[in-house]
Amino acid sequence: MNKRFQKLPFILELIFNGAFIFLYAFYKANRIKTPLISSEMVEVVLQSLAWSAPLFVLFSIVSFFLRSENVEEFFRKYVFSLIVFFPMMITFGDVQFTFWLAAVHLFSSVLSIYELKPENTEEGQDYVLGMLEKIRLAPAQIVILSFSAIILIGTLLLALPISAAEGKSISFIDAFFMATSATCVTGLSTVSLVDNFSFVGQSIVLVLLQIGGLGYMTLHSSMMILLGKSMAVKNQVMMQDLLDITSMSDLIAMIVDIIKYTIVIEFCGAIILTFAFSFEGYEFGQALYFGFFHAISAFCNAGFALFNDSLENFAYNPVISNTIACLILLGGLGFIVLKEVELVLRGKKKIVNLSVHSKVVFTTTFSLVLLVAVYIFFSEYLHSLKDLTFWQQLQVSFFQSVTTRTAGFNTISLSSLFPHTLYLFILVMFIGANPGSCGGGIKTTTFAILFQSVRATLKGKDRVEFFDRTLPNVLVVRAISIIVISLMICSAFILLLMRLETEHSFLSIFFEVVSAFATVGLSLGITPYLTVAGKAVIIVLMFIGRIGPLTMALAIGQKKEEAGKFKYPTGRIMIG
Repeated sequence: MNKRFQKLPFILELIFNGAFIFLYAFYKANRIKTPLISSEMVEVVLQSLAWSAPLFVLFSIVSFFLRSENVEEFFRKYVFSLIVFFPMMITFGDVQFTFWLAAVHLFSSVLSIYELKPENTEEGQDYVLGMLEKIRLAPAQIVILSFSAIILIGTLLLALPISAAEGKSISFIDAFFMATSATCVTGLSTVSLVDNFSFVGQSIVLVLLQIGGLGYMTLHSSMMILLGKSMAVKNQVMMQDLLDITSMSDLIAMIVDIIKYTIVIEFCGAIILTFAFSFEGYEFGQALYFGFFHAISAFCNAGFALFNDSLENFAYNPVISNTIACLILLGGLGFIVLKEVELVLRGKKKIVNLSVHSKVVFTTTFSLVLLVAVYIFFSEYLHSLKDLTFWQQLQVSFFQSVTTRTAGFNTISLSSLFPHTLYLFILVMFIGANPGSCGGGIKTTTFAILFQSVRATLKGKDRVEFFDRTLPNVLVVRAISIIVISLMICSAFILLLMRLETEHSFLSIFFEVVSAFATVGLSLGITPYLTVAGKAVIIVLMFIGRIGPLTMALAIGQKKEEAGKFKYPTGRIMIG
């Protein structure tokens, strides 16, 4: 097929469906204000573009079919376009539904144009690719660059007038802060997400936190597989390193599982929350939006809510609070653990045969949830919880125990809690979620290794054991390194923020720093009142916390392999 004809469907889709997407976004944000164009005229144009949008998708499908060698290849590579096209035809003429489907398909089309074949690259492209190959970046450095690029793009989008609510404007530093907070799935906000951002701005935040929750490379690889594209060898190697997987077949299976778990869990949570918000008195359209937004935010452990007081108004609604809590727990377990849970539920694996990693994750996670919930209940029983019924006290204690470790929602005002309860929150925030999940912190397994290491030392043992298995010494050293680096980072940033924000109390700053580092998102109310320098400090801290302190250290200190390595003799140092 002629190369120009191959590009024609994408060009037409980019022009017409792209115009429809941007026009609808501006229309929903009430940004089309001119005496020359009436709202009726805009609605007519939007309706016409909504009717034509499926035609351009169909044109792309026909083009895909003609360029495919056989029907099997067509379905394998371009099934996603069919998945988008049929709902478009079923809801033909529905402007809002067509807008979302057109946006998703255009995004997938943009991704697909980057599938360059070496034999088709031109001389100039060969030169560029050759130069890029000479820049040998480690996986840790690529992760940092990808997150930085996403934050930069998000900042520019949130700074646009279309992202701000009517009569509001978003400063660059606030857009930068919110983009970082969303991409790093933190949840801290310098401005109100409800009052200061339009529907478009809130949607950008939602996309950023979904990308940040899964990780850019995981999301990119997932899209490539979903679109039937092949992954580059370099990306395969990097994903194997990031997901700690050895074989290519296991890598593909894990990425497919990540897609499956994310879609199924978020969709089920969104449906439950939609009906729950409907029963709270919201009309169905608004309840649907609230349901999907909070389901994605909860599963990604982001903590962003479309209410200024987080979820305090729904503290005693068991459906909303328990659904959010379950989504947080599932998002914080890690995809490797979710895979083993699926195998257990299907009867393909027994609980006793779970991996050591999963056993440690479950034991540590539920022990922390139980202990913190019990502490909150008895600590605040006659204080902040005194006016609640017994079951409401249990519900609030459980929810706050789950969300404090990593998510950042709250169903009770933090300012009403005792200082010692807040200090406990700081400790559990520092521990965080589990490895390979959407949450932050030093991770539960790191804390468990430290705990077992101290226990082994007190028992006079020279090895760390879990469930009749001995851990390699390199894992123990790595865990201790993560804890020490994290403590040093938090201590340094607490000192810096105390110097910059002299009007705030030590506890508030301490709480803010650990919350930002652990990408939790809880705050004692000082975030909107930080100076520009203070906001910049928290931005850096959120970024370090999401990337991981050890990953950051490895990326900065990455060195080439030295030839002829040798080992020094053993030496002894007195300690204790």
